Amino acid sequence: MTPQKRSRLMLILVAVAFGTPFITAVAMRFGGWQPGQTRNYGELVQPPLDWSAMPLRRMDGSAYSLDPLGRRWQLLVLPPTECAEDCREQADTLRRVWISEGRRADKLDVLWPGAWPDGLERFPGLREMDLPDALRAQVPVQPDPRQGLALALIDHNGFLVVTYAPGYEPGRMRRDLDRLVK
Repeated sequence: MTPQKRSRLMLILVAVAFGTPFITAVAMRFGGWQPGQTRNYGELVQPPLDWSAMPLRRMDGSAYSLDPLGRRWQLLVLPPTECAEDCREQADTLRRVWISEGRRADKLDVLWPGAWPDGLERFPGLREMDLPDALRAQVPVQPDPRQGLALALIDHNGFLVVTYAPGYEPGRMRRDLDRLVK
C-alpha cells in the first residue's frame, strides 16, 4: 500500500470515527427517541412557564424582581393551607437544604407564600411572598395536605422549569440544585 493510499484510509477512518456518533445522535433525536430516565429528579415543565413579567410582591408590599444578570434562582414553595407539623418539618428541611448549598446559597431565594411558620428558624435566603391565587394556580403541581409541600424551581430568567410533587426526597432535590444553581 502506498503512503498516499494509507493517508487517505486514515483520513476516512478518522472521519468515520468522529462522524458516526454525530450521525447517530441526529438520527435518534429526529427519530423521536427519548431517554427513559434523565439525571434530574424533578419533573421538567414542558414548555417552561414564563414568569418573567409576573409582578411578584413580598409580604411587606415591596416588589420582588428577578435577577437575570446575577443568575439568581428561585425555589417557590407551595405549602398546604394549614401547615401542620409535617409541613413545619419539611420547611425546616428546606432551610437546611439552602444552608447546605454553601457558597452557592446566595444564588438561591426560597419564596414562601405568606408568613414563615412561627417557631422555625429563619435564614438569609428566605423571602416571604404575597403570592396571588391566580399565580399559584399556574404552577403544574399543588400541595397535598397529607404529603406536605410542593416545590417549583424558577430559573434566573424567570421561567418555571422544574417542579417537585409533594413527598419529594430532599436529598435528590438538592442534587438537582447542585447541578443548576452555579
